Amino acid sequence: MFTTADLEAFKTPEEYATYQNEVRGRMQELDSAFAGRAMDEDARAEFASLQDLDKDVAKTITELQGRRDYLASLAKNPANVERPFAGRTIVTNQSRKVPEDIFAIEQYRSLSSSEPDLLQAYRDGAMFAVEHATYPNPKSVKPTEQAHIEKLLATADQPSQANPSRELSRRILSTGSPVYLRAFTKYLQGRMLSPEEQRAVAPWTVQTDATGGFAVPFYFDPSILHTGAWTNVNPYRAACTTKTIVGTDTYNGATTTSFTVARAGEAVAADEGLGAVGQITAIVGKVHGVGRFSLELLSDRPDITSEIAMIISEAKDTEEEAIFSVGAGDALGAGFNPIGMFGAAHGTSGAYTHIDTAAADGAVAKEDAFSMEAAVPIRHRSGAAWFMNRQMIRIWQALETTGGLLFGGQQYAAVGQPATNPTGNTGLRLIGYPIWETPSAPAIVLATNDLVVSALVDPKSYYIIERAGMSVEAIPHIFDGDGKPTGQRGIYAWWRNTAKPANVDAGRRLAFKA
Repeated sequence: MFTTADLEAFKTPEEYATYQNEVRGRMQELDSAFAGRAMDEDARAEFASLQDLDKDVAKTITELQGRRDYLASLAKNPANVERPFAGRTIVTNQSRKVPEDIFAIEQYRSLSSSEPDLLQAYRDGAMFAVEHATYPNPKSVKPTEQAHIEKLLATADQPSQANPSRELSRRILSTGSPVYLRAFTKYLQGRMLSPEEQRAVAPWTVQTDATGGFAVPFYFDPSILHTGAWTNVNPYRAACTTKTIVGTDTYNGATTTSFTVARAGEAVAADEGLGAVGQITAIVGKVHGVGRFSLELLSDRPDITSEIAMIISEAKDTEEEAIFSVGAGDALGAGFNPIGMFGAAHGTSGAYTHIDTAAADGAVAKEDAFSMEAAVPIRHRSGAAWFMNRQMIRIWQALETTGGLLFGGQQYAAVGQPATNPTGNTGLRLIGYPIWETPSAPAIVLATNDLVVSALVDPKSYYIIERAGMSVEAIPHIFDGDGKPTGQRGIYAWWRNTAKPANVDAGRRLAFKA
């Protein structure tokens, strides 16, 4: 059903024109269905509504195109070319400011009096770009994205030995300009780049690790944005801790088991109270994929960059939900696979501690929930949550007793229904702890011993480590088995991440004892 509400999602004349073609196509269908005879009442009402909608869309296209033509006429003046924030210069102090065109990254050095000034100017310009960017995916909330990227710029992008020149800030400035987006879209479509566009993409056609490819514009890049859960259900991005790294492929962090204190008399020396200090180290591994798109689609869709970015993001999110659930942490390429929350009970080094079900006859009992809670250390219990698939949620619900022993309340009705939420938050609580649905968690299979079927962990102790930046590369032609071109172009995308528990004692996993 076509309605005026659909128009809220469109921003360009091309998007409106595509929609208008669909509206007119529907009118053609109605006309063909009632060829040579009068339409019935419903069809007549729909046709009239489509006519009004077609007129509204045509009027909007005319207005938008007129504004675009006017701006294009202004752009003929060299002083006006590609200055998206013209007239808005950020002055941070007497000796440092960013260029009037914040994306003119080659001008930053000449405006800075020292290397620290230059690095701060990169950060200031990047923040201005982030604040004024449009985030095309409908699941992106602009204030949330701004706050998230600002945090990355203030933490992950701090100058260091691994990241001496603010790689993330420069990436945002280099990939956020209108020129870069135009060049990126033309690159995917296989069209020639103008000299101006070639200059815009030059800094980011070769990445830090000397791998070729175009950096994805930052407002499309799922390795930079806050938005998660592009697939149906994925709890990890919403519930767990994400650590973004820049300029390196290795994350290093410190952990400690506890800090103890004691009372003492005057002038009595204190005993060592810091528990064992450990180090969490994780190497991000490459994830990649290739998709095929017809040359006609790439040429006809002006919003193809947004579409491809969302398709890749959905694939990324789907892969993560699966590997973060059951990954074994084995070596792969230059990095390591994630250690999943539901990895094998035995043989998965670095996984959360497991306990067996109380019964050894292929069953889960309500007592298992209580033993899981008792096994989680007190310091991790307050923030603990359950993770399991929908089958296990139903199994736990079936164990409820009068009085709401497991799910609360006074009667069976208190069990409730798990909500279907993209983040996996079901709204249910099992013995007081929230339940997150995890579709790829193992399902109970009778006679399968040591199968991990539920986890009660502090989700903040599960770290997702991600290197900022996704790259894509176009494969000009796809050939069939006989070496003949198929009229398709391949889009090859890759990024790097991993995941693992920061503290294996911060949760317990229930292993099925068959």
